[in-house]
Amino acid sequence: MKDNGIYEDETTATLSESSFEGDGQTDDTQLEFDENQAETDDIDDYADVSSEHSLESEDNEENDTTDGGSISSEAAMDEDTLERVPGYDYSEVETALQENATEDEDQALDAYYAEYGDPTTGALLQTESGQKMLQEVVIGKDDRKKITATKSYPWRAICSLKVKAKDGTHWIGTGFFIGPRTVITAGHVVYMRKHGGWAKSIEVIPGRNGSSKPFGSCTSSQFHSVKGWTKSNKRSHDYGAIILPKNCKLGNKTGYFGYANYSFFKLMGRKVNLSGYPGDQPAGTQWWHARRIKAVFARTFSYNIDTYGGQSGSPVWMKKGKKRYVVGIHTNGSKLGNSATRITKPVFKNLKNWKNKYK
Repeated sequence: MKDNGIYEDETTATLSESSFEGDGQTDDTQLEFDENQAETDDIDDYADVSSEHSLESEDNEENDTTDGGSISSEAAMDEDTLERVPGYDYSEVETALQENATEDEDQALDAYYAEYGDPTTGALLQTESGQKMLQEVVIGKDDRKKITATKSYPWRAICSLKVKAKDGTHWIGTGFFIGPRTVITAGHVVYMRKHGGWAKSIEVIPGRNGSSKPFGSCTSSQFHSVKGWTKSNKRSHDYGAIILPKNCKLGNKTGYFGYANYSFFKLMGRKVNLSGYPGDQPAGTQWWHARRIKAVFARTFSYNIDTYGGQSGSPVWMKKGKKRYVVGIHTNGSKLGNSATRITKPVFKNLKNWKNKYK
């Protein structure tokens, strides 16, 4: 069955979503990804919650690289999943498998610590030595690449986020468009339990490049997440959405990512891209890196992609021809591997609902 460019086959649980480059013309060509995983979570964990409808109750509770030929093997498909970034040594992907714009922003912390940190850690992270202890980490050799062409797709569909929590503290994060008004990010970016719950406001800056805002920005106070995050604080459910105002459909200008529900076997060992706005680089600059997925779990997967505080909410995606499909939402990590919330079937359906509801 086809519904608004989305294919859902309830028999085979095949799910895919077409990406859009922002040129005003949609392409309904679909890629199908089989997913045989059985969901065992309490379905209530995936129930949609929003800042609009639950605010009161929450307050009371604490360049295309294909040759045009057909893809005939898994290896050929694998080679096609990465972006082509000038100056990057792609042999590092194989080797690794074997082995500040404003004063407020300069002092802002990665949104990860709003949820998982503590007062002592927060104070430490205000120091230079403390900044080196961020859990979203650079693993081994730092070969991240700065993205300068942020006016181009897909980089322009990735957003720098400036977050103001309800208690007045300031944080940073990353998000990405999946529709005209829908920006996906980590759950701990939109809902910070230790700082008053739902964020007070988030400024969304697509394609930001330092002090340059090529597509302008919009500030929103309308957010969504799921009960598994807002009620139960489960890292496996750490994802959410920022809904831009009706008069701010920036996604139509920037384009937006597709997203896909992949099986364990189609994720394990595959090459993926990750790009966002790390706090260890000049404020508001976007940085990209790529590695293989090294471990896949029921609700998450991990990788040795280099990240840093501020990249919570970054898209983890595969490139298929001219289309990009997000398979995970970057949330956190350690020296043993950074990780993402996986786009499982219920996550896919929530993303689809948020995209279709806010056009």
